[in-house]
Amino acid sequence: MFKRLDPRDINITPFKAYKEFTVTNIDSGSGIFGFRAISASAHNFAPTDTSGVTHFGSNPITASFYEIPSWFMLNHLFYRDVENPFNNFGSNDNTQYRLLQPSASVISVSRDLYGERIKPKSIRLTDDSTSTTVTIVDDGKGNLYDNDFSSSFAQFAAGGFADIMKSTGSFAGNIFYEQGLLVFTNTGSRYVDIGTGLSTDGYNLKYKSQVTIREHSYTCMVGLNEYNTSNNISVTTDRSGSISVSGKESWKLFPPGDALYQSGSYKDFYEQSTTYNNFVTHSNFEPYITKVGLYNDFNELIAIGQLSHPIKNDSTQLLGIQVRFDV
Repeated sequence: MFKRLDPRDINITPFKAYKEFTVTNIDSGSGIFGFRAISASAHNFAPTDTSGVTHFGSNPITASFYEIPSWFMLNHLFYRDVENPFNNFGSNDNTQYRLLQPSASVISVSRDLYGERIKPKSIRLTDDSTSTTVTIVDDGKGNLYDNDFSSSFAQFAAGGFADIMKSTGSFAGNIFYEQGLLVFTNTGSRYVDIGTGLSTDGYNLKYKSQVTIREHSYTCMVGLNEYNTSNNISVTTDRSGSISVSGKESWKLFPPGDALYQSGSYKDFYEQSTTYNNFVTHSNFEPYITKVGLYNDFNELIAIGQLSHPIKNDSTQLLGIQVRFDV
């Protein structure tokens, strides 16, 4: 009843899957963290300092972000050598403008909430930390800009980010898709508290996560006169036994056509016999296929394909059954 699959009948196809998330500053600490990063001397820094730190959670504290180490971390990973982009994490094709100011605001998204990376051009942050509602979007290349000044940013990007004056009021910061980090480097009054959730109104962030899913497809071929047998116990003889039943509607417990009595000779379970009914041994016996099992090299069942309806295994025709599942 086993047959080895031809490698040509096995196909694994990867594809990208996306899921949209919407989070707010109220979710901060539950996989979304908003905090500040500030450049200052780290000479006397101590993790016991109570100032310059943002804690998440209470009793116990689940996460803590210190302003000074956070700035140095960002600078070391993404900003310290912008003239040589291959020495930094993130985009390295000069399509991302990077300039880290002495202070910045950061939103960190846990990997559990974005998978492989945040999908480019899916960011939409609505922030009400000031008297003006600010909407920040990404350009798909790692830049964050103010949607109200999209034309100004387009001119800034078109000029290769050379004319810094054109970035005024438009460029907000960077997003590092693979790391799940939104860094707001614009320190203007319009953006000073963005993403921190320090005000009463807070922020709303929408984005899409990206995960690669692999579709496994196995074509199981049934040749002529193959699999014309059955392991179903209904094809064997000697299924007698005894079980007591009672009640006027006991007929509901048995298949149609069975002889029914309030007490009779039935078993509560059946084991397959080695003796088959006559119709099974007939040369024209053609069972119906309902399931296909996939086994590994150790004969361990790893997947079952359930057919939508039974298919007759015609001994005179080739039959191909395709089993698909996603991982």
